[in-house]
Amino acid sequence: MIEGDALELPTQFVTPPRTMLGFSESLHEMGWIDGLSHPWGFATVTPVQGAFDTAVVSRFMDKRMRSLREICWSEAIPRRDLVPDAVWIALPSLIVVKPWQAPTTWDQLTELCAHAGLDLPSILAEAGAVLRRTQRPNRPLPVTLLLGFPLAELVGGPLQRLHWLAVRNMQLCGRNEVRNGFRATLATRGKWDREAARADRPLNWRRTANWAPDQLRKRGQAEQEVREKSILVLGVGTLGAAVAENLLRMGMSRMALLDEDTLTVGNLSRHLLTLSDVGQSKAERMAKRLNAAMPDARVKAMNFSFPPLNAADARELSSWDVVVDCTASDAVLKAMEAFDWGMDRTFVSLAMTWQAQGLFAYAATGARFPAAEALAKFLAVAPPGDLEGSGEMEGIGCWHPVFPATAGDVNLWAAVGTNFVRRSIVDRQTVAALYKQHEDGSVERTDA
Repeated sequence: MIEGDALELPTQFVTPPRTMLGFSESLHEMGWIDGLSHPWGFATVTPVQGAFDTAVVSRFMDKRMRSLREICWSEAIPRRDLVPDAVWIALPSLIVVKPWQAPTTWDQLTELCAHAGLDLPSILAEAGAVLRRTQRPNRPLPVTLLLGFPLAELVGGPLQRLHWLAVRNMQLCGRNEVRNGFRATLATRGKWDREAARADRPLNWRRTANWAPDQLRKRGQAEQEVREKSILVLGVGTLGAAVAENLLRMGMSRMALLDEDTLTVGNLSRHLLTLSDVGQSKAERMAKRLNAAMPDARVKAMNFSFPPLNAADARELSSWDVVVDCTASDAVLKAMEAFDWGMDRTFVSLAMTWQAQGLFAYAATGARFPAAEALAKFLAVAPPGDLEGSGEMEGIGCWHPVFPATAGDVNLWAAVGTNFVRRSIVDRQTVAALYKQHEDGSVERTDA
């Protein structure tokens, strides 16, 4: 290992490749575990619905099962009560078998913990005693042991965040457990817990990963000043839905989707939603999809029209840092200008041109949206629509199923529009541009 290289954890042998336990530890947030009177406690583990053998650590508790820290996951990962699903232990540093290997047996782990100043057998015996006093009928004792320690990102670098490893075959005695030749007393069960920690039996490691937002998006996140903004998307049709998902995956996890429309079968030719969403609210179903897309997503559905008809709905719109309009509606743009937003924010409007051959993008920062200027700039550069050869038309809006555009066209403009939103948040300038796709697939930008 050379100083400055990315730090790699020691090899854990016989770790099932498909199992995963996620945790969330952000940069420089190691302080929550400092100053605790005891270096161990209990944790709640929540399964990720639908995923194969995947769960997250959702809460840390002290040895008396009082909550120390709760992780705010998306609503796709439901909250649980103070359920002791695991025992956690805080180590002063990563423990390894020299030169660089994870321990392979419980007695080896106990020896390494002892060198780090921790008595693993006594901790498990005390944890077992607490669990036996609170054990519910027909509820098995936890089998997962979490080992936490501060970790550097680079070899020789500063310690930056906590990391957790997991062993899933901890064998604590149950309240009613008996063994031939032994009296079933509290002292005897405590002795069995200590013996389990010293046994020459293999460790059953479970794969873990840090699901902190910056770690999940290590290869594809937006700038921090973009990620820390909250965003309101007006219109979650084909373009709005794709832009919203792109922004979420890039780090804008605080989001609201406003749309009163429902999904029809015809929308499926281009929309991200599926057949099971037909007849349902686009805003609600897209919010559900996005909350299940990333574990830190906090996406809210607003199933009403813009402008809102009552004061309560109007108040909900005043707290968002960025407003992105994807309705392709002149009426909505004018309503955005008349609406009292209360304070400065970034406004962006995205609209595809006829046959999705282009995308008009407009951005401004202020307390009101300048609709007249945006419409004037759009008309100055917008190509005329050609209705010939378009086939039988039942409507002309880009939201309509017979609007002549492919899913690929929409995805192209969603990507261009997403980057336009990102740059608008960073630059905070008034910008109007028309992006046009040529037959060879290249894109040309014309500033308006």
